[in-house]
Formats: sequence, C-alpha cells, structure tokens
Amino acid sequence: MPPTIKQSGDWGTLVRRIKKRKSGIGIDWKTIVRRIKTGKCTPIISYQVSGNHFSKQDQVVESWAKELDYPLQDRHDLYHVAQFASVNSRDSLSAKEDYLDFLKKRLVNKARSEFPASQKAFLNTLEDELYDLTFSQVATRLGHPKYETDQENPLRLLAELPMPIYLTTNYATFLEDALKAAGKEPLTEFCYWHDDLRDDAVSVFQTDPDYHPTVERPLVFHLHGLDAHPSSLVLTEDDYLEFLIKISEDANAIPRRISQALADSSLLLLGYQLNGWDFKTIFRGLITSKRSSRRLLSLSIQYELEERDISNTADVQEYLQKYFQKANFDVYWGDTQSFMQELWEYWENNA
Repeated sequence: MPPTIKQSGDWGTLVRRIKKRKSGIGIDWKTIVRRIKTGKCTPIISYQVSGNHFSKQDQVVESWAKELDYPLQDRHDLYHVAQFASVNSRDSLSAKEDYLDFLKKRLVNKARSEFPASQKAFLNTLEDELYDLTFSQVATRLGHPKYETDQENPLRLLAELPMPIYLTTNYATFLEDALKAAGKEPLTEFCYWHDDLRDDAVSVFQTDPDYHPTVERPLVFHLHGLDAHPSSLVLTEDDYLEFLIKISEDANAIPRRISQALADSSLLLLGYQLNGWDFKTIFRGLITSKRSSRRLLSLSIQYELEERDISNTADVQEYLQKYFQKANFDVYWGDTQSFMQELWEYWENNA
C-alpha cells in the first residue's frame, strides 16, 4: 500500500505553508468534512486543476489558433477556436483529433527545451509513438503533472479523501493516476452526450445495473469526454449546446448514480472560471437545474479570478458572492491548491 500523504516526509513543510496563506475564512469546513465522512460530498474538477503541464492555457490556445490561421481577435478562447477548426475540418471528429495531436506535440516540444541532451533518444521515440498514445499517456511519460511533492498536488490530496464519486470536465486521466497512487482502483466512465458514443465503449451501468461506486473502487466520471475517445470531447460551442440539450432532454444521458450525487451531496467546484462554457454547462445544466427541491445548505466552491476580468476586486467578489449564494454555495477566494491544502489540514485534524 502506498504511503499516505501524512506519512510522507514533507508533511510538516506543507502545514507551515498552509498556515502562511490561509484564504478560507468563513468557509464551513466542519460541514464539508462531515459530508466527506458520510459519503455526501462530490467534487467537480476542472481541467485547470493540475493543468501545470503548460504554463498558461491561453498561450496554448493562441498557438493553436495561429497554426489554424484563426482570423478573429479572441485567440485565447478555446471554444471559438475549436468551433473554427470544426467548421474547416472534413468532419466534427477531425477537429478534436487535431486538437489532441496539437497538445501532444506541444508537450514533446516543451520537453525538448527542458530535458537534458541525454533524453533526446527517449523524446525521439516518444514522438514516433504519438499517434498511438493518448494525451494522458504522453503527459504521464513526460512526468506530468509536476509538483515538488505529492502534498502540493491537489489531485493527490483529493485522491486521499474517502469519496466514492469524482466528476471532472478534464479530458485527461490525471485524477485516475492520483487515485491509483493512493492505493485505490478507480473506474473510468464518460458521458454519452450524443448517441454515437454508445458504440465507442460499454458503460459499467449497462453491464452491471447494480454497480455502486465505493471509496476503494471510486468512479471517475468525465462529463465532457475522455481523450481515449476523441469523439466524446465536448470542445466546440456547438458541442456545449448539444451537451446541454442532451442532458436536459434525455434522463439516461447522466447515469442515475451521478444524478443522485449531484442532487443529494455537497459539491466542491474546483478550478472553474465563471465565463467558461465548461462552468456554464455544469452549473446551469446539471447543478442549479436539478437541485431546487433538495438543495443542501452548506456547499463550497473554489473560484479563481482571472486578472483580465477584474476591474474592481471588491465589486467582483460581491457580485460572485450573490451569484453563488442563490445556489447555496460558499465562495473560497483563492487557488485550488490552497483550497485543497486547507481542506486537507482540517480533515487531518478533525477526521
């Protein structure tokens, strides 16, 4: 069995760092911990959590936009750039395959500038195998996500908590890797947001209707698709609209176990931006539309502001506080890593 986070040698260093930068004033940590203990806490995790394989997502999207000769000014907007790529591709799948291939090549090129010359043969071999590997596999072989210690990786901390269900909008399987490192056996599923996806993979909920996720064998449900199945990716604006329509019209698009978790547990939204389509489809399509009658009172959201979206910090925080309070969310003002480390400290002291 792998060592727990607390058993590792850097635990004291982590605690000292947490005490220096606490941001969770006013957060009901006691309720969150109680919900985790009783299996009534479900995290929803953005691709930005442990997305440190690139320095900044905007640079990646802008580079892809440049490669595509994207003609508009919003080159930082993945949803618009992907829509342009889809319109100019032979079919909708090609744009998604191209995007994943672009990410894999960019990872390898980044590694060439960072790795020592002794790794050249390894990188050449990896580049030759790119088309046979998923983005997750390429990233893992290159050592991503990279943190000085496991204690600084928010996914690693999440994986140590006794949660049976993890929801994510990340296409990659970094969360599954973290769960395996914690000694668990995760099961991976993705959302069938269009009918053709049912031919790509058989769901465990079809083969075993009585399946119940457990702490030891948790379910990782990829709401917006999985890189191993490019057609499952919710990537373009049209994809997000189709996703919203599907989940609103088809009760079977989201498995019953997932719907129950969304309705009956406290939710932790990690790493989302208010203006992102990934956030909008989850918050409006899956959370506020399904929780009105049984909404729990003590929920927590970590929200990270982008500097370019801020004109007056106090006004923005007041607006967001009111926005999320309507859905009974507390707002944590800080980054995901700080949130998870504060939660972990409270968990260890009160579990």
